[in-house]
Amino acid sequence: MYLDCYRDGKRSYEFLNLYLVPETDEAAKVLNQNTMTQAMAIRNHREIEIIHHGDLQPKAKTKLLLLDWMEAFRAAKERTGQSVKRAQTVKTVCLHLKDFMGKKAVTLADLDEDFCKRFIQYLAGLSNKNYTKNPKQITAASAQAYFQIFVSALNEAVRKKLIPANPAMYLNSEDKKPIKAGKSMRTYLTIEELRRLIATDCNNEQVKRAFLFACFTGLRISDVRNLTWADIVTRDGSKYVNIIIQKTRQPISIKLNNDALRWMPTAQAKGQVFTLPPGHGTISRQLKQWAKSAGIEKDVCFHMSRHTFATMALTLGADLYTVSKLLGHQNISVTQVYAEIIDEKKDKAVDLTNGLFDK
Repeated sequence: MYLDCYRDGKRSYEFLNLYLVPETDEAAKVLNQNTMTQAMAIRNHREIEIIHHGDLQPKAKTKLLLLDWMEAFRAAKERTGQSVKRAQTVKTVCLHLKDFMGKKAVTLADLDEDFCKRFIQYLAGLSNKNYTKNPKQITAASAQAYFQIFVSALNEAVRKKLIPANPAMYLNSEDKKPIKAGKSMRTYLTIEELRRLIATDCNNEQVKRAFLFACFTGLRISDVRNLTWADIVTRDGSKYVNIIIQKTRQPISIKLNNDALRWMPTAQAKGQVFTLPPGHGTISRQLKQWAKSAGIEKDVCFHMSRHTFATMALTLGADLYTVSKLLGHQNISVTQVYAEIIDEKKDKAVDLTNGLFDK
């Protein structure tokens, strides 16, 4: 099979090294269908090149190795202020790609739908190498997150004009089914549980203050950790946090209510607002010990403060759009998860009267 390219009075041919076979049985028909799918994908890529660039792009740039591009993508994200965890996840994806490809040197030009499908299958059956004695299969959510980072890297390659199109864009829901995760749970603290934490001492007063501050602002730990006194501004008699969100690099302004102000340390002229332990592990252990002392059985982590802020705001009457903006979500569908939690709570509240008035 080949592409017959005719443009501006000039004709050229691109041989694809793809072949159709005599359809003597069902297997041959399936093989030909797959071959045609590959050929059409290549044709679509070439058409996109012409539409977006006015002509077929030179192929020299696409000789860049995939792993080299992934490393460049990781380094670029790190330079633009991505969180340490995010950069580490990109690095993990690079390691998985290396294992998946083996010794084969894959360039950006080699990528197609089949590569993406096979990588999905690989991620779907992947074991967590951190468990050396009894390896456990990674969750569908983790596999989905790894693949999404891979897709993001290819989207960036398209923007840099290294490839004409992202082959992952041609995948359908059935192709992605092996790593499709169910609805993620949002574990949060109730207002009563939050009161119990407030009334309980924590071994690290700064961790307690930072966590409770996040419960009343919805900020992620990366933003709380990097928050400086210069980020706190006064406008119309009220205090606001004005920052660039670490994860999305989007600006956000959040008014600090009395509860948030209560848990801020004594104001300083400069420097960071909260002094937290350097590792997430230390903070996590201190939070769990604090929650246990307060008689809370939930597996408390710092990110739970963000879930608590969202569900508390919606419970107290804030609308979904406003909460979405306060959380810095770029898509309101992400915030919708919290609305579903509130709806479930309402249903349970209605059911509380069941049986109370039966004779």
